[in-house]
Amino acid sequence: MPTETSFAAVLFDCDGVLVDSESIATRALHKSLQSVGVTLTEHEVAQQFTGHAWPRCIEMIEELIGQTLPDTFLADNRTYFESLMADALLPMPGVVELLDRLALPFAVVTNSRTQELAFKLGVSGLDRYFSGAQRFDAEAMGVAKPDPAIYRRSAERLGFDIKQCLIIEDSYPGLVAATESGATVWAYRPSATAEQLAQLSVTNVMTDWREFPQLPER
Repeated sequence: MPTETSFAAVLFDCDGVLVDSESIATRALHKSLQSVGVTLTEHEVAQQFTGHAWPRCIEMIEELIGQTLPDTFLADNRTYFESLMADALLPMPGVVELLDRLALPFAVVTNSRTQELAFKLGVSGLDRYFSGAQRFDAEAMGVAKPDPAIYRRSAERLGFDIKQCLIIEDSYPGLVAATESGATVWAYRPSATAEQLAQLSVTNVMTDWREFPQLPER
């Protein structure tokens, strides 16, 4: 287990790590897919799309339907998603207590769009922990997971070598980016399968924020 002096900064994924949004995103995308004739179950939607950046999701959907999506697809999906989030989005259990006591520099690194990240942090109440300088999203960074560059660039902007950082991830694309970045990686309630975790040599797996390593506290 890492010691309290092992890391200089912590980089958190957002969806499924900081906020309980994965199921909401799946429900919204499932509804959007039905509108264009895709008949996947919610479980299949989660398996195929969780962790991918929105441009990649669009590519995957267009491959499924064999044509370009209608111009209204993105706006309609955002409406579904934000409506569901406004009613149901909460921080993951225990994460507020963790952020309250964590003294190391930290940031959020996500495949979300800039506006979407701001909305999630605002609705969940986590915006008070993450200033603009602590938010790194795929839209603003110009790169998305599974490309490890999103984590390397984020660490650089924070002023740290990525090898000094601890990354907390849950999805397979996110874990690929994290492990290939050179950082130490922990999985939190991973949606990635046991086989995928083994493939990436991710052995530190948490199911509760109380299992987080003992790092310097406020």
